[in-house]
Amino acid sequence: MIVDAVATVTEVATPDVPATSHPIALGTVTRPDVVGRTLTPEEALSGAPERDGDFFKVTSILGEEQ
Repeated sequence: MIVDAVATVTEVATPDVPATSHPIALGTVTRPDVVGRTLTPEEALSGAPERDGDFFKVTSILGEEQ
């Protein structure tokens, strides 16, 4: 099936049409990396249900031993 599909595309493809992976040109959208205001550990953890010092305390999900 895949070989048939490739054969069909090969029959339709013309040498003057360049190969593409997308129908429209794509570009990378970037912006300057600017450092802004960040949260203090106390601000970041202010709504945490549980904490361990400056860290969020969460339930183990991988069966790790404490």
